Amino acid sequence: FNITRDPDGVFVLSGDSLERLFKMTDFSRDESVKRFARQMRGMGVDEALRERGAKDGDIIRLLEFEFEFID
Repeated sequence: FNITRDPDGVFVLSGDSLERLFKMTDFSRDESVKRFARQMRGMGVDEALRERGAKDGDIIRLLEFEFEFID
């Protein structure tokens, strides 16, 4: 996966495996969302975001979806 930062300060995630995982997740179900978060953490996404300076409340974008980083 890759992490870039838009001029507006949003962290942007990309990468085939991460995007495929995102597309397979049913965001209408809490358990699916929790599983997605665990899988991202397992891939090292959380730690990589922290290393890039992400703080609690920062906006993260993956494809068309935006969410808040929770540390």
